[in-house]
Amino acid sequence: MEEIPLEEDFYRFLRANKKLAGTTSINLITRLPKGWMDWREDELHEFYFEILDSNRHSSSSKHSAHYAIKYLCEFKGYKFDYKPPKVHHKRRQSIEPEDVWKILEVIDNDRDLALILTHLYTGLRPTEILALKKEDLDLDKGTIIIKNTKTYQDRIVPIHKKPMMALRKYIAKRNDDCPSLFYSIREKTPMTMYAYRFALKKYSKKAGIRKVTPYQLRHTFATQFIENGGDVLILKSIMGHSNIKTTEGYVHENTRMIMKGYEKACPEF
Repeated sequence: MEEIPLEEDFYRFLRANKKLAGTTSINLITRLPKGWMDWREDELHEFYFEILDSNRHSSSSKHSAHYAIKYLCEFKGYKFDYKPPKVHHKRRQSIEPEDVWKILEVIDNDRDLALILTHLYTGLRPTEILALKKEDLDLDKGTIIIKNTKTYQDRIVPIHKKPMMALRKYIAKRNDDCPSLFYSIREKTPMTMYAYRFALKKYSKKAGIRKVTPYQLRHTFATQFIENGGDVLILKSIMGHSNIKTTEGYVHENTRMIMKGYEKACPEF
């Protein structure tokens, strides 16, 4: 029987035993030191504390390294009883409506307009929107089905009429066999995250505003949804959050909504 390489065996362990997504498993493996297959228990522990004490690593990187080493120790039968380090989350950054309008005014092709409008009106994860196939879009029902999600559950997301119009125009002009909804016009291959970030950077500069990122479009949708009185449970479903506390963060971080609520409910003496 052919022997399975230890790296592949550990990858299968992460996928099957820890129920991690493929990209998450690969990300954790890349956090491990060179030659990790041969490291002893004490060497892995020492490496872990070196990362914790280092100023070169962010809190999220230290958190990922914790689980990479923890799962490796479990895989190799080593002891690892340490609590994970706290992650200091940065405040979610959304875009002001005025800056959104400025960006939309300078977009120079149908694909980018359809992509950015769809993102602004659905709040999908950047990886989800770039992974969409043409078959995932139902223009008659006005919905998109999101497959292979972070939470391992497909979900259906409604689409506003504005991105629907842009999508119809974009798709009608396409003359290719690429199954991806958003694709590289030159290469006829799925659009990459690098290309998406580059496009947003270009339009931000053209509009004369600070650089906008794909994740900011997701946060902008959620922020505006809450400000407009949207239900948190509905937003949770649209965003694909597994934990309601993640969704509630958009309420807790929304200064304008807090001020409105304060002015409405503050008692007078």
